[in-house]
Amino acid sequence: MKTAREIHNGNKVRNNLPLHKWLGWSVRLVLSIFCWSLYGGNLLAWFVGLWLIKKLITDIIRFVWGCLVSILSFAAVIGIVIWLLTL
Repeated sequence: MKTAREIHNGNKVRNNLPLHKWLGWSVRLVLSIFCWSLYGGNLLAWFVGLWLIKKLITDIIRFVWGCLVSILSFAAVIGIVIWLLTL
């Protein structure tokens, strides 16, 4: 069984740069302050705003990644078909 350090060191896909984390949290905080101000400064609205912004940002990133992968896959298939037809 792997230890927590081995699992963390083995996961190199995530970007763990401090600047990246700082920018991510600053964007979330600014957008959640906007949600907070819409509801008159309610503390519950602050936490709901943080959660909603996190969900929104991750959903947008997943959508863009899916579009990019599908476009590149389609281009690869078309490229292979054209290459086979020109042989």
